[in-house]
Amino acid sequence: MIAGKLSGMGWGSRLLTVVVVSATALALAAPAFATDPPATTWQTNGKVRAITFSSGVMYIGGVFTSVRPTGAPASSPSARTRQNAAAIDVATGKLLPWNPHPNGQVFSIAISGRKAFVGGSFSKIGGANRANLAAVGLGVGTAKTWNPGTNATVDVVRIGPNGNLFIGGQFTRVARQPRTRIASFKPSGRLGTWAPRLGQITGFACPPRCHPVVFSIGFSPNHDSVFIGGHFGLVNGVARNEAAKVPINSGKTTLAFNPNIYAAANCPTCTTVETSRVYNIIPKAGRVYTCGGYWKVNGKQQSFNVSAFDPRTGKLQTGFRGEDDGDTVGCAIRKGVMYVGGHFNVAGFGCTPGALGNCTTRHHVAAFDAATGHLLSWNPDANSVHGLLVIAPSEHAVGFGGYFTRIGGTASQGIALYRHLPKA
Repeated sequence: MIAGKLSGMGWGSRLLTVVVVSATALALAAPAFATDPPATTWQTNGKVRAITFSSGVMYIGGVFTSVRPTGAPASSPSARTRQNAAAIDVATGKLLPWNPHPNGQVFSIAISGRKAFVGGSFSKIGGANRANLAAVGLGVGTAKTWNPGTNATVDVVRIGPNGNLFIGGQFTRVARQPRTRIASFKPSGRLGTWAPRLGQITGFACPPRCHPVVFSIGFSPNHDSVFIGGHFGLVNGVARNEAAKVPINSGKTTLAFNPNIYAAANCPTCTTVETSRVYNIIPKAGRVYTCGGYWKVNGKQQSFNVSAFDPRTGKLQTGFRGEDDGDTVGCAIRKGVMYVGGHFNVAGFGCTPGALGNCTTRHHVAAFDAATGHLLSWNPDANSVHGLLVIAPSEHAVGFGGYFTRIGGTASQGIALYRHLPKA
């Protein structure tokens, strides 16, 4: 296995893992399984990195300038201007008027009431100046008066069970107040006092320890705590590598949950030191799932890119062993199925890179039984080098976004919507 930088993703230099095998070993891998094509909808002319569903609408964001129907070529006269954000009716596939037109990348979208909260790297959206964070209407996307601003990118926006808006990213100031990579707003729009301090352990090169960032925020099923995923080494001065848990009403305490996702040295088949990162953290009853780019957890155990942990202690739960061989940036669970996407080419139950007996070919997207981690036969087989960046579920569909131009045997650039989905 070799490691190399995943460039052009806008979230820092993410490191990949790529399996290098002989032709004989590849012949042993299971053949690709043709799955149904995605639903007919729209595609983009660039990468999609944010998807959220609300009231039958799929909101997407990323880096693109136009959208066109699924299967249509880039030069299609049916293309419509949409810069970095768009909305599609899930049932009909119709493109909606929502067009906030941010002048930079969109990393995350959250819907609350009649507002869409948008996070990313931009200075203007909805016709108004806004620094990386904004609220826009759901009609045509006009900016609301709320204007806190941040001094660096907002990588994730989430509505909490207490009604507050939680944001994470690379910023150190929000609404002109100090906040280190994570913050919360009251429903009124006022910046809250909840303010965990996230930092990095010094004295190390990058990699393995780089600039701290929050990529993912999740909430415990009983609504009393917040799970944080990203790349960091300290939370409120307490050692926590890439994942942590804090109370939802007081960010000053760091709870016992400690998966300790970090490796100071090379992975067994890597040629360079890697930067451990958690791109998604998904709390469920009895388990917390993580997806990212890593190979070592709990300080000593191997777990490649997808894991499940005890929500109290952070101890690896070995009953779930769905793994793959590369950065896993997109991750979602729906009705007992865990969908993963990213820069990988094989996946499976206990799939250790280099040990192809446990791995099956899956190009950039796969589905596991969320209870056990056993690989399902569903296999859309996305193309491109970097693959997928985001996966988001709804009641009746799952959206997939990224760099790809084909998925499920269909020309569908940047975005794919699946209604016919596998069962665990």
